[in-house]
Amino acid sequence: MIDGTSVSVIGQHWSGRTELLKRSADALRAIGLAIVQLRGIEHARPLEAFKVALPNLPANRRPDAELAIELPRAITELLSEGPAVVLVDDIDLLDEASWVLLEQIHKATGVPIVGTSESRSDIEPDERLLIRMAHPVVKLTLEELRLDAIHDLLEERLGDQVAPSLSGRIHMKSGGLPGYAIAFADSAKRRAKIRKQGNVWHDGADLWSDELEGAFESLLYRYSEETREALEMLVATGPLSVDQATTLVGQEEIERLEGRGLVRLFSAGTGPRVTVNPPGISDYFRHRAPSVRGVRLRHQIEEVLGPEFGMEIAEQPQVPRQFADVIPNPEVPLVARAFRDRFEADLARTWANWSERPTPGTGIAALELRLTGDSPEGQIEAIVDGTPLDAAEPIEALYFRYLHARWLVTQQRPLETIEETLQGSSDLGHPGAVEALTIGFRAEQIEITDEMLTRIEEISELPGMEGDVGGLILIAMHALGGRPATALEQFAKLPDTGWVPRFAAPLRGLALVTAGRPQEALEWASSQLSVARERFDRSAVVAQAYVAVMALLTMSRYADATAAGSIAASGQFQAANMLFGPDRALMNALAIAARRSGRISSVGTLIERGESYKGRSDAVPMGALGFPAAMVTEIDSTAEETSAAYRALAAELSGRGYEFSAAGSSMLAMLLDFDIDAAVAERSRLEYLGGTVFLAYLDARIAHHNRDADGLVEAARWLRREHANDSALKYFLAAARLHREAGDEDRATEVREEVAALMASEDPATEVALTQVESSLGFTQREREIIDLVAEGMNNPAIASALSLSVRTVETHLRNIRRKSGALEREEIGEYSTHR
Repeated sequence: MIDGTSVSVIGQHWSGRTELLKRSADALRAIGLAIVQLRGIEHARPLEAFKVALPNLPANRRPDAELAIELPRAITELLSEGPAVVLVDDIDLLDEASWVLLEQIHKATGVPIVGTSESRSDIEPDERLLIRMAHPVVKLTLEELRLDAIHDLLEERLGDQVAPSLSGRIHMKSGGLPGYAIAFADSAKRRAKIRKQGNVWHDGADLWSDELEGAFESLLYRYSEETREALEMLVATGPLSVDQATTLVGQEEIERLEGRGLVRLFSAGTGPRVTVNPPGISDYFRHRAPSVRGVRLRHQIEEVLGPEFGMEIAEQPQVPRQFADVIPNPEVPLVARAFRDRFEADLARTWANWSERPTPGTGIAALELRLTGDSPEGQIEAIVDGTPLDAAEPIEALYFRYLHARWLVTQQRPLETIEETLQGSSDLGHPGAVEALTIGFRAEQIEITDEMLTRIEEISELPGMEGDVGGLILIAMHALGGRPATALEQFAKLPDTGWVPRFAAPLRGLALVTAGRPQEALEWASSQLSVARERFDRSAVVAQAYVAVMALLTMSRYADATAAGSIAASGQFQAANMLFGPDRALMNALAIAARRSGRISSVGTLIERGESYKGRSDAVPMGALGFPAAMVTEIDSTAEETSAAYRALAAELSGRGYEFSAAGSSMLAMLLDFDIDAAVAERSRLEYLGGTVFLAYLDARIAHHNRDADGLVEAARWLRREHANDSALKYFLAAARLHREAGDEDRATEVREEVAALMASEDPATEVALTQVESSLGFTQREREIIDLVAEGMNNPAIASALSLSVRTVETHLRNIRRKSGALEREEIGEYSTHR
């Protein structure tokens, strides 16, 4: 702008256009520019925008003809006094006379214009666009904010730390639009919908308040009654396929809604789905009082789509190469809200169906759904008590008993009570299946023993359903017990049709992770997440997100791991219907990702949310009850104390037969406090378990400890073969540094060539890792000052005092340093000091 370039700012409603213009105005005034601020006023009288902007001009008593002469003269004089700029909010809504005058002023004075307008795909060629008037023009498009950006925005707005569950929900409801995110935060704070515990803001049961109606009505009442009714129907149905949506409201209306940004498509398996945008529109319609019009619209939905407008089951989609290909970040809030809308609609539908006909079938549908999220109080008790099983098919009765038992697990009932529920009061004719489930519940909660494995192997050899149930539980027990190769072999014995594949899918991903094959696990989880999204299968989303997060953590891709869990975290899904459910483990895994990426404030709230999932599996990696306590010591205590906590947890898990979880805790201990003797011993155990990529990590750490450059190169190549490219890059660079320090520049050059080949490959390291490569040149001057002070042993308050900064600002700089360098501990950060 200072150089005379105009700027066109395009964004959705409440995307922050007005706020951006306000901050620009403050900055321009601060450097001495004269400013004329206009605002487009729809259906305004001629020159109304200029009259409002220049209220001291005595033009309101003059005829419009005189005003048209007076205004250009007055404004030209104002703009000729020195450097100036014209700011126009909603430039596309200027009246015709103001638009012509603005064009004349620009051509006469060359003054730059900053104009904001709402993005619409249905703009006509003759619409008023700044780019048609001014030259030169730079166009800026305001996109939806990522979850981490919304989190930072809320912390700034609320003045303290924000729980990830709160920022996740607001991200989901706002669709990533900052204006709506702030509106939710402000109204929730004023109405005590959120609470503060210590220094952290937590979410309440419902973030909606009456104040938010105005925010959404400012958007909705710009459009016709037909448009609002179409949106209300799409909210009532939940997300629909494109064909269903066009059948319901018409092709022309759907295209009009899309053009105005009121609906969006999101990918789901084999086809796109239509959902309202921003997602908070759903809250607006759901909180409106019942009306005759609402009843009419629901009757219209039933007439057009039928009483139960079902979804087609997705075929297996093609497996994508990267997890990010499956869920683009802007879709996260849309998908999370689409799932929530579908869940709320299905809650009402399944309850109505069961109330009308309390059969085992309707009971199973209602009960399983309620184990994947929060349900109205008393409904689960009513279903388990009021569903007669006497005349049920044996398979239906057994599955109902299983779901009843899963609910008892969440209530932390004694294992004896759970086993009695599985047994029931009548023989179903499948004693092997009942016994297998009983063994599975015991393995999930208490231990895995050789005797249990022997018996479950015998059951898995039985024909029919008993063998299938036994085989599934056997796979889980082998994977968690440290025999992943045996677990993977077992899949060939299971049928690939019927109900079995649904329960086998998350177990396959878990087995691939425990086998040390993270890239395969990630690809499997990605493909299965597409299927889960198509089916709106909430528990499958949790399970496959957990597999993806674990795989990405294994590959040291911490930012990607956070993204992989964002939908489950934003939508607050649960998988309480699953044996060996990963609800608690997923939250702990996301806490580890937050810890490793420098978001320390998120760790405690993620752990707290994980602990709220009562009765979940202790056997699943990172799901143990003792895991959060060990993780907390990582923040508050020394490396030696933290390592001791992880080793104690590993010993306890190993004693219960959870060998893979134990190995994971041992690896975390060595990351913090490396002990060469313990590493050699752990390597022998991992070699026996068959954990391929974990052996590569250990070899790299051992070589680094011994300053063995050639060993580092071999370990880095191994990691690259396993697609752990970020870690491979880190150890290649460490090897090059060791060669250079030894004076062997030729070998250092060879290693750097391998780095270049890795970055140029079809499967390169991530952008975060690329930043690490450039870290030696990429630190800002302030970051270098902080690194030097860290190297001197100063803590954050001391650094803040020395540099006249706030502690919060120092923490932000340290987070950026960690992101750029890949360093976790302060000692590692200190290694980048210019004084070393």
